[in-house]
Amino acid sequence: MTQKRDLSEDKIIQTAMKIISQDGANAATFKRIAEDLDCKTQALYFYFKNRDALNLAITNKYFDDLDNKIKTECLGYSGKEGLIKIAKVMRGFGLDNLSLSLMALRTSELSEDKSIGEAVLRLKGFMYRFIEEFVTDDQEKLTITRGIRALVIGEVVNESVGWFHNPLIKNTDSFEINLKKILK
Repeated sequence: MTQKRDLSEDKIIQTAMKIISQDGANAATFKRIAEDLDCKTQALYFYFKNRDALNLAITNKYFDDLDNKIKTECLGYSGKEGLIKIAKVMRGFGLDNLSLSLMALRTSELSEDKSIGEAVLRLKGFMYRFIEEFVTDDQEKLTITRGIRALVIGEVVNESVGWFHNPLIKNTDSFEINLKKILK
């Protein structure tokens, strides 16, 4: 049995993320996490007062991981090319981590914690660095970032329910067509 001293917030978050990735957001109960960590459920409450607090920590970790992926994969890009790359990285990350993405979206919608807003502002900041190279109007900048976030979120949500499986056009093709329309 894992002792309390061997547990950590990060270990609990990583275990919960693994469970969510494998079995969906609802599978990451304190009972299931404790079983996977071979500890008592009560030990988890030392780190997280409830499941909402754990979901918020997972969501923050999700956004940190997305930030790091953007920083790594978008290095060396600029302008429209950089913005397209960010959109593709966000979409790919969302689809590669589908259950976590859906859980993070749900938590973001329900939580009033300021860290969620800060994560969205970081994403907006990444996009603004590239947008500012070809757009000067603030309203247009905001419209572009909102359009890209909405497109990415729509892709992830629609893929999760199978709505984009159509032989008429591949989902990646329609994503790129819509992205170019946003950037006109």
